[in-house]
Amino acid sequence: MLADAIAAEAFRARRSGGVLFWGFIAVPFAVLTFNLMLSSWIALHMRMPVPLDLGRQVVGGVALTGSAFFQVFYAAAAATMFAADYRWETWRLITPRNSRASLILARFAVYGAGCAGSLVLLGLAALVQCAYGALIGSAALVPPQGPFLLPLIGTFLTGWCELMVLGGIVAVIAIAFRAALGALMTAMVFAVGQWVAMAMVHPWEAPFSWYAALPRLSAYVLRAFVTGQELAPGIAAGAGQGQAGVAALCLVGWMLLLGGCAVGLFQAQELARE
Repeated sequence: MLADAIAAEAFRARRSGGVLFWGFIAVPFAVLTFNLMLSSWIALHMRMPVPLDLGRQVVGGVALTGSAFFQVFYAAAAATMFAADYRWETWRLITPRNSRASLILARFAVYGAGCAGSLVLLGLAALVQCAYGALIGSAALVPPQGPFLLPLIGTFLTGWCELMVLGGIVAVIAIAFRAALGALMTAMVFAVGQWVAMAMVHPWEAPFSWYAALPRLSAYVLRAFVTGQELAPGIAAGAGQGQAGVAALCLVGWMLLLGGCAVGLFQAQELARE
């Protein structure tokens, strides 16, 4: 049942070119375009090529989904996926053919696949930018310094979980209020609100309750841990204090809680008109 729902939702997503492009391709495309223009400017105005650590560039590209601005595009895709059938009043045609839980979980699965594909495209965009810079002489490529694969995988998984939390918030609001715009605006407020809260708290001394309240903080600490980045001069995000483990549990907990809420709301919802 779930496999059939995923296949149907995937077919529907493939036919929605606007959702695919603006939701999952626009961010990598915009990043690649900007970086190519920047590399061209450097080649024209600087005599010495800029050294680029290939591994660090790819990991940094994948980490861009932590930006509140870029998350708006993913939230828009999720809002369309979860709220479109309310607008077009087509739920009554879909719900008799599968269970309600399968229908919602299938949308989460397709949204998650789109986010994963977008993260891969961001990594590829960083590779293309490095290759282009080396070709025109604006960049001097440096092989990855130290471990590369584990930080990349960790950054990928962290970014994916953060986007799934965003999608879960959109899904809950879209189902509860049957409106894509309300879900999108809520996601934007949530993303910006977390950014403001992050400016008022020090990640290296934040209590664990902040990790549960701010998934962005959990994602930030996890990225710092997997990449070896310091939270502050001389303060690393280590697993010894339990920061990384708590951050991972909080992100996964947000995903499961929001997904469960979305399924529960939809199962209890009356669809008299839709």
